[in-house]
Amino acid sequence: MSNQRKTGNAAAATAAALVGQAVPLHQSGRLTEAEALYRQALAAQPRQPDALHLLGMIACQTGRFAEAADLIGQAVAAKRDVPDYHANLAYALQALGRSAEAERAARNALRLRRPFPEAANTLGNALNAQGKAGEAADAYRAALRARPDYAEAEGNLGAVLRSLGRSAEAEPLLRHALAANPSLTEARAALGFALLDLGKADEGEAALQAVLARRPDHAAAALALAGSRQRRCDDAEPAYRLYLTLEPADAEGWNAYGLAQQGADRIEPAADAFARALRLDPKMAEAMTNLGTVRRLQGLAVDSVELQRRALDLRPGYAAAHTNLALALQDLSDDAGAEREFTNALDADPAQSLARFNRAILRLRQGRLAEGWEDYAVRFDSGRLRPRRPFNIPEWEGDELAGRRLLLWAEQGLGDEFMFGSLLPEALSRFPDAIVECEPRLVSLFQRSFPGTTVRAPTRRPTDANCHLPFGSLPRLLWRTVPVPPPPAGWLKPDLERVAAWRSRLDALGPGLTVGIAWTSRRITTERRQSYTDLEEWTSLLRLPGIHTVSLQYDGREEEIAAVEERFGLRIHRWPDLDQIADLEGTAALMANLDLAITVASSAGEMAAALGVPVWRLGRRDWTQLGTAVRPWFPTMRCIHPDGAAGIGGTIPKAVQMLSRLSAGDL
Repeated sequence: MSNQRKTGNAAAATAAALVGQAVPLHQSGRLTEAEALYRQALAAQPRQPDALHLLGMIACQTGRFAEAADLIGQAVAAKRDVPDYHANLAYALQALGRSAEAERAARNALRLRRPFPEAANTLGNALNAQGKAGEAADAYRAALRARPDYAEAEGNLGAVLRSLGRSAEAEPLLRHALAANPSLTEARAALGFALLDLGKADEGEAALQAVLARRPDHAAAALALAGSRQRRCDDAEPAYRLYLTLEPADAEGWNAYGLAQQGADRIEPAADAFARALRLDPKMAEAMTNLGTVRRLQGLAVDSVELQRRALDLRPGYAAAHTNLALALQDLSDDAGAEREFTNALDADPAQSLARFNRAILRLRQGRLAEGWEDYAVRFDSGRLRPRRPFNIPEWEGDELAGRRLLLWAEQGLGDEFMFGSLLPEALSRFPDAIVECEPRLVSLFQRSFPGTTVRAPTRRPTDANCHLPFGSLPRLLWRTVPVPPPPAGWLKPDLERVAAWRSRLDALGPGLTVGIAWTSRRITTERRQSYTDLEEWTSLLRLPGIHTVSLQYDGREEEIAAVEERFGLRIHRWPDLDQIADLEGTAALMANLDLAITVASSAGEMAAALGVPVWRLGRRDWTQLGTAVRPWFPTMRCIHPDGAAGIGGTIPKAVQMLSRLSAGDL
């Protein structure tokens, strides 16, 4: 044997011995000592494949994946028939994002050994990263067939099935994987996503919060958590802020954040978020139309029109932009242009219910009732009103009832219940066997108002009716043209004993007119703010001689009232034993004794008018006037509109003049 061969054999033996010493250290976690021995082995035999491979594995374990891929790649080049080398090379390459190379290495490992669950799992990861989700699922299933207790592969299979829209299949797999290995962060994130998909928001959010507690840098979990909270009208801002800290260049994330801010009525931050999205992606039509919407809410209708047109340039036929352009044109008093754009939105997307709903409002405001009520039928799908109640019986289409029993049910809030309820006398005269379901606080009032009719609070699954109709669909059947048949004045009947009791209390105030007032709403948003006032704006009315003002502000406003009373030395009457939210019978008895009610658009004014009390309603012309000068729903209501561009407060001087004349007996 030559000296060279002897030397080579000695070097190989030395290297193998050093590797043999290193492996137990490596297995016990003493990586620094093991690494030193592997390097000594390579010094003795530079291409020793096991030393290269195991040194590469230490690099993997310590997050040095580029070094790992280089070292394990050298091991593969030195000895191509070891499946573990190929499998671990695939792992390192996948960690580097080199998924196509990782796929090849994993397939090489599987050609040399099958089954090989770890290589199959890495193959699945590489395929999934390349968008080959279906093939990835097959690879994960192969890993699980070989090793049924392989929690990581089961979690990966669940995650990829969820990405394929199969969340119901994914959920049990993910739960099982996490029960076996609770540290699988990606599986927990996938479970959170799947639970949100399946409508299990509480569980889904809890899973995502657990992910973020372990991994605060998990951007996808932060984004999903933010989106879920936004849909549930919870505070999504912290989750969005975390996501955008992690992904500040994500234009879609800024757009979503803007929508969350807009939904919370934080209009300025919403505008800033949409503008930032557009700086990141100037061609993002969604952010363009959203920015246009908030500009309209900020009172910048001209700017809004320009932004909506730019959105349509970016995406011709974009139904949402046509709808938002129509709303901006409407603000500029261009009703013809607005209707054209609503129709363009519906031509582009017949399911654009928001466009149809807003076109309904426009047409009803113009007195075009037949067309307007047809469009108004989509109101529950528009996102602007409360959802439709689910029923186990069909909605009545207006055909002959032919022995069927009709259920009429109240929709939206109290104000709408009184407004649409004004058609109940006519409806019940036509359908005397109908059942009426109303707000629980109104049941006794409605029972008294409609004797002989079954009146009750909403039921979950009515068994005594064959078809149903919401109150808001009654005008479509009964009011097709202007002028409409006037409802009876004072159809809502209060309790006479309680009326008498309240009469005594109001008589004790002394001579003069007793005037109820309501000046604002409990729910004020940027969009609604222009319809309401501050109590201080009413000072000139409150100080009129011979007037006793009574607060009809059902949400109390005690601090605001007390401040005005103290500042101006006047009195606004209210009684601590009357809860105007909970006790509608008592509120009705109080209202029935008023000489007059003066209110902004408020359920208080609607209730007073339903009782037959004279009501002056302060506000801009709106669709509920049905193209007339009055509100046909309420024969005792009078509308007072501001002049020109003046705010609602501009109606108060008019009301003061009218009230002065009424007090003097001239009106």
